[in-house]
Amino acid sequence: MLKVGNIKLKNPFVLAPMEGVNCLAFRLLCKEFGASLVFSPMIHVNWLVKEKTLPELIEFSEDEKPLAIQLIGNEPKTIKEAVEIIERDVPFVDIIDLNFGCPEGDVLGLKMGAYMMKHPDKIPKIVSAAVASTKLPITAKIRSGWDENSINCIEVGKMIEDAGASAIALHARTRTQVYSGKADWGLIRKLKETLNIPVIGNGDITNAKLAESMLTRTKCDMAMIGRGAMGYPFIFKECAEYYNNGKFNGNLYRPTTKERYDCIYKFIDYYHNKQKRQKFSELKQHIMWSCKWLNGAKELRVDIMKTHDEEDMMKLVEGYFVGRM
Repeated sequence: MLKVGNIKLKNPFVLAPMEGVNCLAFRLLCKEFGASLVFSPMIHVNWLVKEKTLPELIEFSEDEKPLAIQLIGNEPKTIKEAVEIIERDVPFVDIIDLNFGCPEGDVLGLKMGAYMMKHPDKIPKIVSAAVASTKLPITAKIRSGWDENSINCIEVGKMIEDAGASAIALHARTRTQVYSGKADWGLIRKLKETLNIPVIGNGDITNAKLAESMLTRTKCDMAMIGRGAMGYPFIFKECAEYYNNGKFNGNLYRPTTKERYDCIYKFIDYYHNKQKRQKFSELKQHIMWSCKWLNGAKELRVDIMKTHDEEDMMKLVEGYFVGRM
């Protein structure tokens, strides 16, 4: 049985935390399609501690359990306070995750995220503070290192384990790579060989075959899927159906055109009926990502980009699918 701390997971496929992507509707959709664990977008602890409440931009639902909420910060004291606020305001949260891997410039400017890979001595203090403040499992997400000349994920991973974390996710790219080049899965394998806690591999999983390859080559416990799920939550069904009783010998699922059409409407339904905060630009972005996976839909995406309301956007979507189902 796969577990993170005391949290049981039904399969090894989890949705990565993604800023600007993981709205509540999307997380619920990925859960429905088979993700065993979903992560929230990162929440800045400085803002959380200052305001003493969750930001309106981020919503949660018991329907997404098991749920991991990701925090980003660089001081033990604020991390501790933030964990306490999360437990108070989201009593059904299952896991608290700490972000030491975000490569974005605004985050680095705050000396957070992947910046911490340059100053790893602070990381175990932050992890220890989080662990001491809750009975929930604490996990961490890191990168390979700052750049190719400072690969330190194995050492940092050991520090995180020793600080009491229940699992660790490694995006096997450096900060300077951001999302370019190839993820170095060899580092995931080395991390797994070094640690006793579960290791979650992340980087370059866009289909079930690649998920199989990561799990078998690296021996990691779970595969974290990020950009491969954007507009394509089917990837979790694809992986779960292929992964049969712990072995990759099931059916290689591929969604039909009708299923893709239904998925778009399912997302819209969740967006309007499950999510209180709604913004057309966000809805449009998700529909754009969904259309990216459709054959011959480049012109459709260009036209959707020009729309200013949901009615006009959905007329374009309907026009594309007419005669294709």
